[in-house]
Amino acid sequence: MGHTHYWYLRTEARETVERRLGSILEDFARLLPHLPPLAGPDGTGGPVLYPPEVAFNGPAPEDYESFVFPWWEEKEWSFGFCKTGPDRESKRPYDLAVRTFLLLAKLHLGDLVQVASDAPLADWAEAALLVEGVLALPVDLYGLLGARLLEVEDARGRRFLLERWKEDDRELDDWLQARERMDREGLFPWPFRGPYRVLGEVHLPQEELPRRWAKEGFYERR
Repeated sequence: MGHTHYWYLRTEARETVERRLGSILEDFARLLPHLPPLAGPDGTGGPVLYPPEVAFNGPAPEDYESFVFPWWEEKEWSFGFCKTGPDRESKRPYDLAVRTFLLLAKLHLGDLVQVASDAPLADWAEAALLVEGVLALPVDLYGLLGARLLEVEDARGRRFLLERWKEDDRELDDWLQARERMDREGLFPWPFRGPYRVLGEVHLPQEELPRRWAKEGFYERR
């Protein structure tokens, strides 16, 4: 398992991606003073921050899995990923650098890259606010990551927000029922009870996301 970030690069656009990598790295270099220390891909030495490939990790013992970008395969979309810790609570500090770099890649590459993640929007907001604050680049997390916040009401009329990274919500009921089951078994707390009703989509300001995030996996509806 592990706390993982994923991305897909359009393979036929390899030349374009590699040409724009320099611009991505220029922005990333301006953010380095605001990021945790980085090391080479094996956790020692310095990070590799020049074309045609980026490779870094956290400095040992705060290293985990190396981040390498771009990563090419003989497929329509080249798949890459990086685990930054065994779980969200134990992710290594360089996780912020991975999120920040992937946001910059999305800003510069647009539809040539798709980004997904185990991290909630509340975590991505930290990287987005850093990019906006230092580089003055507007970041729309919802649009860049293809994520949405749904307002949900449970059987007792209590409302909360859930994020979804897919347009298809057919698995939402299964996810909610699984949360209730884990709560009954004492594995994971979940304060709500079904049946549930989706009321619509909500667009919280990015700076609100970390403040509204609850460790049980939802956002508070205030």
